[in-house]
Amino acid sequence: MVVGYGGRKIIMQNDDTSYYGRILIQALATNYPSNYYIIYSPENASNKRLTSLFNEDSVRVKFPRNHIHNPNRWYTKTGIVKSAKGHGVNAFHGIDDGIASGFDGSNFPTVFTMTDPLFHSAGSWFSRMLMQRNARKACRIAKRVIALTEVDRQTIIDHYHVNPDDVEVVHPCFYEGCDDSVPENMYEILREKYHLPSKFILYKGRFNKEDNLNEAMQLLHELRDRKISIVMLGYRTDFFDHVVKNQAHDLHIFHRFKQVDKVHHADLTAVAKMAEAVIIPSTERSRDLYKLLNAQRSGALVICKDSAKAREIGGDGAIYYSDFRDGAEKLSDILDDENKKAALMKAARDNTEKFTGKVISDHMIHIYRSVLMHRRLFQQ
Repeated sequence: MVVGYGGRKIIMQNDDTSYYGRILIQALATNYPSNYYIIYSPENASNKRLTSLFNEDSVRVKFPRNHIHNPNRWYTKTGIVKSAKGHGVNAFHGIDDGIASGFDGSNFPTVFTMTDPLFHSAGSWFSRMLMQRNARKACRIAKRVIALTEVDRQTIIDHYHVNPDDVEVVHPCFYEGCDDSVPENMYEILREKYHLPSKFILYKGRFNKEDNLNEAMQLLHELRDRKISIVMLGYRTDFFDHVVKNQAHDLHIFHRFKQVDKVHHADLTAVAKMAEAVIIPSTERSRDLYKLLNAQRSGALVICKDSAKAREIGGDGAIYYSDFRDGAEKLSDILDDENKKAALMKAARDNTEKFTGKVISDHMIHIYRSVLMHRRLFQQ
């Protein structure tokens, strides 16, 4: 079976959809290497995240032929349909960007994943409106629509009026590098390399208003252990320079505050393990769910904003808080009791067994086969 994998943003851009696509393709190629996975993209450009998949023999990347003057039209109209048929593709999987209109009425087996059903991270209201319009059309074309959580599934059913029988939940899986072992001598090396404090909680992500960083700073201020600092891993923004730093001054915790632009990808697991806890102050977006899973699998203590999505993914292996005072109290109690801390971290590790690449790829292959069977039954 050849699985065609569509979606411009899967690989070529560095956004949440890109991350979802890379992790999924890696899981499929690892656990079902006898299949071929073709990534279609209109942008014939170099990208280190794309080339990292070339190590898999079963992954291929296809671009428009040089004589095609409008690659975007090839991607969104009938050109990609002709290419998929010519390459012997059995199922086409689009992510967020939608499904080419050429597949409409073709009875071609199609699957569509929405990582963010309402496209809150799309930016302006106009961009969200356009993406929702494309998603609505894709939901009509697709034989199966996929959500990352039960909350998202219900949103898709209600907002896009999709038949509940056609919407399935395929949970995200953690990054396989989280299982990499860390030599004992590496911790001190990394502490000196990134100038990390002796005790810290770690935040990794973007520095924007919607990331709820103000609550993370207030939680730090309320912790009983005043020797704990916060390390914020990410690139500085205007919001960070003019709001977050000022808040650190106002709370008198600037001396317990450190920002690091970038930690090498291979060092992330070790840095997470070094932290007293990994904090996730916003849990409504797909990238937040990956942070939660990756931190749990890395062996870090996780504290995150309470939400239905967070509890669905984090299970019994995280600390959930409703406000910063509640979070500071719960985290302080866990850090003061080694037995409670060990039990929570074990629960976190056990929880991640439900989100391995094997579990997720099994589920996805089952969906691909079901839409193929649907076509065969329809043709009979």
